[in-house]
Amino acid sequence: MSSQSYHLADRGQSLGTLDYQAVLVGLATGRLSPDTLSWQEGEAGWVALRQRPEFASGVSAVASLEPPPPALPWEAQVTRWNSRPQFATLWATLKAVLFRPQATFTAAVSSDSLRAPIQWLLWASVVAVLVGFPLWSVLLSLRPALLGKFGMPETAAPAIFNLTYFFRALALYPLAAFVGTFVTAFSVHGLLRLFGGGRAGWRRTFRTLAYVFGAMCLVLALPVTACAVPVWGFILALLALGFAHQEPAWRGFLAVGLVAAVGCCSGLIASFWSVARNFPR
Repeated sequence: MSSQSYHLADRGQSLGTLDYQAVLVGLATGRLSPDTLSWQEGEAGWVALRQRPEFASGVSAVASLEPPPPALPWEAQVTRWNSRPQFATLWATLKAVLFRPQATFTAAVSSDSLRAPIQWLLWASVVAVLVGFPLWSVLLSLRPALLGKFGMPETAAPAIFNLTYFFRALALYPLAAFVGTFVTAFSVHGLLRLFGGGRAGWRRTFRTLAYVFGAMCLVLALPVTACAVPVWGFILALLALGFAHQEPAWRGFLAVGLVAAVGCCSGLIASFWSVARNFPR
């Protein structure tokens, strides 16, 4: 501990001269930051308070009071509805959701605002269309040739890139992703509550499923990974829900499983009905 006084300055403005105890009080009350510059007589230059050993305890106390940064890079950058996140943020968030779900969804959430997850879902859907539509169009254009090699010729070959379908997908895919996520989150959270779960609230369920479904949209854009979406998305959703609500994963398994089963049955019934209408009675 030094008995000398410290000359302090911050952003080019002098803060006066304080003794050791006064500097500690300033750190504790927030008047001084660890980056405040200090100088003592006989020193060659200014030194930040965080670099002085005698103030290590005060700097640590300030750091412990600061809220932890968001676990998702997306939430650290997106602050307004008109925010335009960078591709690096999109990629870092995708990796965090897909490969680090426990660290991502168990981290403390500073706010249950739905702005960031909704923006993530919409941006992920748009990027999925921009990337996936050309790739899937090329794949579909090669389908007749591939089927012909296996003795299953196809007469009509689709256009490589149809602008009408592209703009239609660009407008409808984000809307469908948002509506589907909203309905699924509402249904899943209701089942979670029925099973005694969902303790963190409906907003946490929506936030979790929005990030998972947005990540699955991006995975679905690549033909080589699209086949893994049903299983990967199901497992990721139930694990993420368990981490987000701090409860056993079996509740998420039952909730997501029941919603998926109802959706599959509804799809099969609609398919059979559309086929049956083509047969004469």
